[in-house]
Amino acid sequence: MKTEDLITSLAADAAPVSGTSLERHAALAVAAGFAVTLALFAAFYGPRPELSAAMSKPVTLAKTLLPLLLGGLAWSIVLRTARPAAPVGAAARLVWIVPAAMAGLLLWALLTTAAGQRLQLFIGHSINVCLPSIMLLSLPILGGLLAVLRQGAPVHPARCGALAGLASAGLATAVYSLFCTEDSPLFYGVWYNLGILLVAGLGALLGRRFLRW
Repeated sequence: MKTEDLITSLAADAAPVSGTSLERHAALAVAAGFAVTLALFAAFYGPRPELSAAMSKPVTLAKTLLPLLLGGLAWSIVLRTARPAAPVGAAARLVWIVPAAMAGLLLWALLTTAAGQRLQLFIGHSINVCLPSIMLLSLPILGGLLAVLRQGAPVHPARCGALAGLASAGLATAVYSLFCTEDSPLFYGVWYNLGILLVAGLGALLGRRFLRW
C-alpha cells in the first residue's frame, strides 16, 4: 500500500473529535479542583468577620474581583494555547487590565496614605499566611487543569503551564481574599501578585515537564 493511500485510509477511519471536548473536560477538572479549594478554605480559613461590610468598600472589593477577572481571562487563554496555531483571542489583550488596575490602586494608595503608615500597611501582619495560602489553595485547581491540558498539544508547554498557574492562582486568590483582613493595596497589590507569580512559575515548571508532546 502506498503511503498516500495509508494516510487517506487512516483519516477516513478516524473518529471525529469534538471541538468542545477540551473545554468541557477542563471545566469539569477546574470545578472539581475548585471544590477541593473551597473545602480547604472552609476547613482552615473561613470568611472574615463582617465580610459584607468590608466588601461594600470598592478598594476592598477590588482585591477579590481583580484576581477573579485574572483567573477567568487566563482560563480563556490557556485553553487556546493548548491547541497548535489557535489564535489567543481578545483575552490575551484584556488580561493586561488586571496588572494595570492593580498598579493604579497601588499608586493611589501610595499617594493617599500618610508617609508614616506606608511601611506598616505594606508589611501588614499576614505575609507568612498569605503566600503559602495562595499556593495551597491553587494546587487543586492547577493539578486538575494540567491533567486535562495533557489532552491538548501546546506548542509552548512552559507558557501553557504558566497560564494554567495564573488561572488557578487567580481563582484561589479570590477565595483567599474573603479571609484576608489586609485591605490596603499597599499589601495586596504586592503580596497577592507575588503569590500569583509563584504559582505561575510552578505551573511553568510543571508544564515544561508534563505538557510536552
